[in-house]
Amino acid sequence: MKTKLTRKIKPAPTNGREHTHALALFERAVKALGKKDFERARAALDELLGADGLPRELAERARAYRAMCERGRRTGRPRTFEELLNYGVVLHNRGDFAQAVKYLSLALEIEPRNDGALYCLAAAQARAGSAAAALEALRSAIARNPASRAQARHDEDFAVLRGAEEFRALVAPMQP
Repeated sequence: MKTKLTRKIKPAPTNGREHTHALALFERAVKALGKKDFERARAALDELLGADGLPRELAERARAYRAMCERGRRTGRPRTFEELLNYGVVLHNRGDFAQAVKYLSLALEIEPRNDGALYCLAAAQARAGSAAAALEALRSAIARNPASRAQARHDEDFAVLRGAEEFRALVAPMQP
């Protein structure tokens, strides 16, 4: 008959200055995560994970939250043309036209001749109330892709411009 040798593990203390400090750090990290302040949360969790005698359950949660901080940091702001364009379109669809204009403009800094981005910018500017800027961007989009003319003619994003003579001339069918 074999006997199992078991080692008794002493539980970490649940009171005392170290435990209170560890809980305070954990609470600070969770609050920072709630505010999406990943840097502050990461710093608190790093300090917590460096402490001696940390209860296993708390250490496991701290490691899981630390991984969340890393994922949160990586999902930063869009940088590539496609990311900026897509994010601009998402913002437009949400009705945040001013922010859509910002991100679409950033996309056009990377690819200034992209007719799709120019068209999207024109639509967002029209919705944001910038008629002159919308007409300028739409003019550029049509110059790059004449099919944009017909699309804009029926696009509800340009409803506020339909009464303007300049818009009607810009989207009028081409005469053969």
